[in-house]
Amino acid sequence: MATNLLALELARGAQPILELAESSVPGTAAPIDIRLRREIAHRRLVISLFRRSLRLATLHLLDAGMVATSLWVSAKSWGGWEETHHFLPLVVASFLLSLNALSAYAPGAARRDFRRLASGVCLGGLLLLCLAAFPPHLPFAPELVVLLAAVSFALLSIGRKAADLTVRQAYVRGFGLRRALLIGGLDEVSTTLRNVRDPRTADQYVVGHLTRAESPDPASLGVLDDLERVLDESEVQEVLVATALPGDELRTVASACFERGVAVYLVSSINGGGEFHAEPTRMGDCPLLHLHPGRLEMPSLFVKRIADVLLAGIALVFLAPLIALIALAIRSDSSGPVFFRQQRVGLGGRRFTMWKFRSMAVDAEAREKELAHLNIYGGNGTFKVRHDPRVTRVGKWLRRTSLDELPQLFNVILGDMSLVGPRPALVNDINRYAPHHFERLSVVPGLTGPWQVGGRNLITDFETVVKMERDYIRAWSLLLDAKIIVRTVGVVVRGDGAY
Repeated sequence: MATNLLALELARGAQPILELAESSVPGTAAPIDIRLRREIAHRRLVISLFRRSLRLATLHLLDAGMVATSLWVSAKSWGGWEETHHFLPLVVASFLLSLNALSAYAPGAARRDFRRLASGVCLGGLLLLCLAAFPPHLPFAPELVVLLAAVSFALLSIGRKAADLTVRQAYVRGFGLRRALLIGGLDEVSTTLRNVRDPRTADQYVVGHLTRAESPDPASLGVLDDLERVLDESEVQEVLVATALPGDELRTVASACFERGVAVYLVSSINGGGEFHAEPTRMGDCPLLHLHPGRLEMPSLFVKRIADVLLAGIALVFLAPLIALIALAIRSDSSGPVFFRQQRVGLGGRRFTMWKFRSMAVDAEAREKELAHLNIYGGNGTFKVRHDPRVTRVGKWLRRTSLDELPQLFNVILGDMSLVGPRPALVNDINRYAPHHFERLSVVPGLTGPWQVGGRNLITDFETVVKMERDYIRAWSLLLDAKIIVRTVGVVVRGDGAY
């Protein structure tokens, strides 16, 4: 084995290894020097970093060129190129920072996620509008920014598609492929390859698989005892462990890989990973994966929060006269306060005070038990009654138009709620939750959400509501939020499911 490695390194010009071999004792096998392992490991680390840096640099340069072209096209069409071309670096930086904030340059399929790309473009346009709204008032009219965002998304999509096709052609011709070895039985290996590889963008060349000694496979390259030989002879760059290994065998595999700079991946037995967020952690000396329900992570939460504050603040300014008129109508219709405050359950089970315009009589909560048999959701999850006798005359109109929810814009500003998300749960409803219902509490609750645009009170199966909200959490993007907000306007105008 050492002789083979020596020949391999000599062919690549590794002179220090030649000196090491000449100093070995005649008539004995050449010893394995740790410097050989370190050199191989170092070279593979450098290659890995180079691949990553090249990918990031190429995508950034490509996107910068597309954004610059978009500004030229948009400004020329708009007739403002002379005023805006001085701010080209600022425009490019705004869009690239936004795309980075939404992880559009992350490994894997991120560069092919056009929803992520659209969200990044929207955020970049929003940043330009904010810069134009404050001194020194940059020359970016809203119409120009909208046109710039649309052209940028089109050109960025074309650029990403071209980059993807170029990379795919390189992989088809064998350039840039990582040599991978799998450990496990044939069925386990086949399942792993189906789950972890996209045949359209596969960047691995699988040299074969190894099995445990207890279950040999004629189609394999050998058993675990042959691992070091296969790693050395096949120039493996990464190992995927697709089977459960005892602790001592796993340590042996990891040590052999670490010595050679080979990446090691443990394949989870859980399929459908979108349902979980896996957090690496440790208990004592044991490494673990802590599974959470799917949730939003930074910087996505930061982007969503900025959008919430900006849009809620703008809405409150424009709707202030309407809010005042509604308050006068409520006071003239029935006795009691204008606003209704109620304890709700939000992110992580934390309670907060939710504000609404009062649409019911002041003793409405005290009368809930006598109406429990009319609950359209039965005894599961939430409480809602058709033709509720507690609702006032103005309250019926407010509920039909959903204007009773407007004060929740203040909850959005305070951070208790978001513009879009699962509806905040009632405190008493939590006591009726099944374990899987609590995934609703893994994100900030929303003023509107998938339930509101998907049928609202016409959907009386609480399990269907939870599924809709779970799907929203797992597929979240700024573009999805924007779609729900636009659809909410239509639902409110038509009065779908409102009572």
